Order: sequence, then structure tokens, then C-alpha cells
Amino acid sequence: MHQCLITGTPTSDGCVTGTAVIYAAPLKPAVTAQTQAGCTVQDLERAVSETRAQLLEFQQNIKDRITESVTQIFAAHLMILEDPVFIGQIRKCIGDGADVPTAVRRIIDEYIAIFSKSPDLRTREKVDDLEDLMQRLLSNLTRPARPAAHSSLQGKILITPRLFPSDLLRFVSQNGEGIILTSGGVTAHISVLARSLAVPMILADAGRLADLPAGTPLLMDAHAGLIYARPDATVLSSYESLLETRGKPAQDRQAVKPQTRTRDGCRIRLLAAVGLVSEAKLARELCAEGIGLYRSEMAFLLREDLPSEDEQYAVYSRVLNEMQTGDAVFRTLDLGGDKLLHYFPAARESNPFLGLRGIRFTFQHHDIFRRQLRALLRAGHGRPLKIMFPFVSSVDSFVHARNLVWELTRELAAENRPHQASPEIGAMIELPCAIGLADELAAAADFLSIGSNDLVQYLLAVDRTNDQVAGWHVPWHPSVLRAIHTVTEAACRCGKPISICGDMASDPKLIPVLIGMGLRALTVPACRIPQVQQLIETLDAAEAKALSDQVLKSATVAEIAGLLGIPWTFPGG
Repeated sequence: MHQCLITGTPTSDGCVTGTAVIYAAPLKPAVTAQTQAGCTVQDLERAVSETRAQLLEFQQNIKDRITESVTQIFAAHLMILEDPVFIGQIRKCIGDGADVPTAVRRIIDEYIAIFSKSPDLRTREKVDDLEDLMQRLLSNLTRPARPAAHSSLQGKILITPRLFPSDLLRFVSQNGEGIILTSGGVTAHISVLARSLAVPMILADAGRLADLPAGTPLLMDAHAGLIYARPDATVLSSYESLLETRGKPAQDRQAVKPQTRTRDGCRIRLLAAVGLVSEAKLARELCAEGIGLYRSEMAFLLREDLPSEDEQYAVYSRVLNEMQTGDAVFRTLDLGGDKLLHYFPAARESNPFLGLRGIRFTFQHHDIFRRQLRALLRAGHGRPLKIMFPFVSSVDSFVHARNLVWELTRELAAENRPHQASPEIGAMIELPCAIGLADELAAAADFLSIGSNDLVQYLLAVDRTNDQVAGWHVPWHPSVLRAIHTVTEAACRCGKPISICGDMASDPKLIPVLIGMGLRALTVPACRIPQVQQLIETLDAAEAKALSDQVLKSATVAEIAGLLGIPWTFPGG
């Protein structure tokens, strides 16, 4: 068959080749050998022992990649496997006459049936763990004894409609090449995690991929969102250099400069957006001038329970230790919308993106908020520390949160605990209502950060996780650009630092406009710092100002697209 090109939306950069592995459900270890009758109880004991060794190896492999995963992503699998009641029931079933594979299936199916009917979400989610465990046990039953190992996905590109953080971590531990998601949101936390782990990921239409059989050769260009099925020699040759540089960030480290300036000498600070300790290390190695956004929710999303104050303190301290110099802006918990804690009871919301999100969640759960703020203040002892609140909708909410920080500094002082007594406190501007209060928020805060992803979503009323309205998600919409200009001007009037994060901050078409508006700090994924720096060095700040003035006078999306050289067609048909 001939080469086929499928376009999608890039969610995590990278360029890889591999063969297709297709899953209709979240990633699970495949049963690679037929289960057979005639297995003995000794075979069961061996399979249990081998499965335990494999799970422990998964944990160790992930721990080497992500420090936060010491919370043990596969702890639930091990707990079930080591439960004497669970194993005892399988043995009893064998004693009653069932062969070993049948006994394993029967007992686990009984557990699945019980857990599936539970009103508790956390209990229902154990079904995935049980199915994982059943397939791994059945697979190990028919294999000869061997050293602990996990099935490799090296050279494989996963195509799946759904992926949870634990699935992605398992994919990484099995050395998979890239992931094609056929549903979900571009800025969902799974995409953030993929970027952190440098796993190329593309969001693509399920219909275009439906006819691809497993084993189809693929080339993924996750920089541009292109998927080549059965790539020909010409395509492979054109991507040769990109494929060779995958996994070789050392070249980028050597090329990047400590400071970034435009062609005419205008100083632009490049800050890193990180969610993991490993990313902070990469940010330092790539000469980031600080952390412009630490997504503190990532340490919560990778766990099986809420982290304690001491556990959070340890993570935040490691982030600061890795970065060593420069600003460190810690965004407080930004949960809700597409970022939910599977282990935390949450009310069902008909409009989750308009519900208990960001700072609203932490106001509702005061104990969680206090615990996080205390951990941040303790970690910031003797170092520059910036705390930023997400989803700020009023001066009142910002002041209320700021006052809590000050209260906790007094509380820690009374306990004689070392802490940062005077952190800088900032507000994230991502809601339309905050635009109208830009001057007042700039006056109240020590710094501002524009969250471009949510700003676009809420200004344009476009659900960023809804594929059906993806064409209406237009970051260069005149209202979005004018809103950013309004906030930037307000910060300048008050003499407060301002930065921008989100996809717009690293978009090569929009960076000249942002610099032309007066933004002098961009927060981008650490891995993109070299490319963004190279682009900025080609720009002239005066020319960028002239371009932004022209853009801000434009009233239509089409006109701005033309000025910026962005291909665009009206999505309404």
C-alpha cells in the first residue's frame, strides 16, 4: 500500500519512527502466550513471584525518570497481589477442581464485578488494576522461569483513544517511542506529563486511523502534528536529521546562551514551565533564567493519595535545589476541569471547566491549601520564592489568598520552623473578568502571569478538550491579543513584572507579537528553550512593535492570520 499522510494536533514535541500498536482501551500488558490447562500450583507461585518482580522493576524504572514517582504508581497492583485473601481464594478455587488459569480468571472476574458496582469512584477505578494484574499473571503462567523483566515496546508507536498518567508511565518504562491519542484535550494534564517525559504525542482523528492495522510502519512528526503511515524513502530521508537528534539534548545545551536578546539587543527572559523535578534539572542545563511556572498539581496527579506537608516540602525543595538560581514561581494547586484526582471525592459537575477549579478548589478545601502553602514557605527558606494563585477572578479572592500566606508565615514563625517570611505573591490572569481588573490586580500583586491556554478558552468560549470546536480555538483572535495587551500595559503602569505562559509563549508566529506588545518574559517548556532563543535572536524589537501595533488595530481573525502568515480558513463551513 502507498504512503498516507494524517494530520493531527501536536501535544508533545518529538520525531520518531516505529510500528503501530493499537489499543482500544488504556494500555495494559498484552498476553503474548495462550494460557493452558495443566498448570500447577507451583506454576502459580512462580507467576506470582515473577509478576511481583516485574512490578517492582516498573517502579524502579519510573523512579529513575521521575523523582515524584516514589509514591509508587504500581502500588495498587502490588497490594492486590500480596493480599493473602486474594491468593487464598485462587488456591481454594484450584482445590475445588478448576485449572490454574481458570481459577485466576474466575476470582479476578468476581472482584471486578464487585468493584464495578461500587458507588465509590476510587474503588471502581481498581478495575483497571485488576485487569492489568489478570493479564500479567496469565501471561507469566505459560512462560518459563526467567529474570525479572518487562515486555518491551521499543520501536512501537501506541494508538489509543484514552490514556491515564499511570498508563503513560508504564509506556515510558517499556521504552515506547510515541503516542497517538484519538480523543482528549491538547492541554490536558496527560499532555503536560508527556512533554515532561519527552514522549512525542499527537492528537488525531480516530476516523483517519481506523483502517491502519497493527504493525503498520509510522513516522510521527510531533513538532508539526504529521503522521506518515508507510513513509516512503523520500520522507524518511527528509526527516533523517530530526530522527538522529532525538534523545541528544547535549547539543542543545552547548548551543544555548545564558541570556536571550533580540537582534537589536532587547533583553528577553526565557523561563521554564515545569511539573517534575527532572524538568527543573533540564531547565537549568538549558540555561533557563528561572522557573516561570511550576505546576504543583503534577505531584498530586501522580499519586494514589494526598501528599502530606512534609512530602510536598521534599518535592518543592528538590525543585529549588535543581534550579539553584533565578526565579521560582510555584503555582498553587490548579485542579478541576480536565485535571481531577482519581483518589479524591469530587462532586459531579455538569460544566467542570466552569466549576470548582484552581483557587476555588483550594478555598473549598482549606486544609489542603494550608498544607501546600506551609510546604512552599518551608521549602523557600533562604531562597527567592514566588507563589502564584490560579483562576483569580477578583481582587477579593487574591487578597484572601494572600492574607492566608501571611497568616501561615506567622504560624511557622511561632513554631520556630525555618521558612521564607516574605515570598512574592502573584496572580495568574486567565479569566475574562480579570482583564477588566488588570490595573487593580497589578497594584495588589507582586507580579502577574498570563495563562494563555485558559485565557483563549474562556474568552472565546471554546472547550479546549472538545474536538468538535477545535477550529474555533484561535489564539490570534483580536480579543485575545487585545486582552494580553491590556494586562501587559497595566503591569507596566504599576511597575510590576509580567510574563506569559501556555502554548502562545512558544508559538513562533506569535512570539514577535508578544514581544512587540512589551512582554519581556516568556515561560516555555524547558525543552523548547533552544528553539525559542534562536527565533528571538532573529527578531528586531522595533519591527516587532510595529507588527503588534498593526495586529492590535485589526478586527478580524483572517486579517491577523494574513499579517502573521498563519494558514486559516473559517471553521463554519
